[in-house]
Amino acid sequence: MQLTNFASWIPSEKAQLQVAHAPFPKSGDDELVIQNHAIAINPVDWKIQSSGGFSLSYPAILGEDVAGEILEVGSNVRDQFRVGQRVIAHSLGLGKGSAYGGFQLFSVLKAATTSLIPDDVSFREGAVLPLSISTAAAGLYMKATLGLDYPETKSKMTRSSAKGKKTSTLLLWGGSTSVGSSVIQLASASGYAVTTTASPSNYDYSKTLGANFVLDYHNPDIVPILIALLKDANVVGAYDAVGSESTVRQCAAVLDALGGGKIASVGSAPNDLPKRVKIARIGSTGILNQEPEVAQKIWGEYVPAALDAGKLVPAPKALVAGKHLEDVQEGLDVQKKGVSARKVVITLR
Repeated sequence: MQLTNFASWIPSEKAQLQVAHAPFPKSGDDELVIQNHAIAINPVDWKIQSSGGFSLSYPAILGEDVAGEILEVGSNVRDQFRVGQRVIAHSLGLGKGSAYGGFQLFSVLKAATTSLIPDDVSFREGAVLPLSISTAAAGLYMKATLGLDYPETKSKMTRSSAKGKKTSTLLLWGGSTSVGSSVIQLASASGYAVTTTASPSNYDYSKTLGANFVLDYHNPDIVPILIALLKDANVVGAYDAVGSESTVRQCAAVLDALGGGKIASVGSAPNDLPKRVKIARIGSTGILNQEPEVAQKIWGEYVPAALDAGKLVPAPKALVAGKHLEDVQEGLDVQKKGVSARKVVITLR
């Protein structure tokens, strides 16, 4: 039986999504084709729809989080994957073209940002992870960002500084965000203590994922509180998973008071921070295009092993906003309105 592909297209800049036929994808040597069972929505999707940008050629297919079943395996990756396996993947439509977009029935994927998932992880659960994993890894492990040590699946003692006295600690802004959820899990698995910010309603959520301390970002005294809390720690850097100018400056104020350091930011990167504070913008595709060893360590080794061992859990929880491609626009609208400690998912099977 010949399969037919459909996609939820963005036909032109700032237009509403429309479902229509799409070419059936074919894998390259290092690629896979999957049938999508679930797709997730990210802020970047509605931001593109609202304001354009990203040098897209229209019509285009957005979407970066997919979960599904392998239909085709490229010649170079047949020792890693086979037809019928269940996978999640960071699809790369924003950089590679519409065949790689997630908002369609069948997508072509780079094997390097794809992972097997165990049977006890549902497609809707798994779909919440991919882009957040790549973004977390890009900020934590690339030499161009924080350059931290890689995670391990075995239990790990919290790292200490060379002096053996101070606990090696990551400052994370936005622990209950989708990216922050993966940052907590990966950094903890790397042996770092994590001090993060969240609203009080998400304290338990962040601690369940592995955060050591969670503080209310609404507190007007959050910066001096963090300085006092971290003065006896070896702060290895700050990860700003919110990326606004104000949150970056708050991270910078904390680091500067502690002697300086580096911030990895998902967004804003002001050029007038204190001299002892450096900043690096995070790009999720950097782990593939700039430092592919990071993609191999995280996607190729850690993610499948950690999912299988239950050391990496799908978080935040899926908020299912529909069951068809026609519902993707509603999913974008729900995400745009704002969700807390949830990720909007559309199931397709």
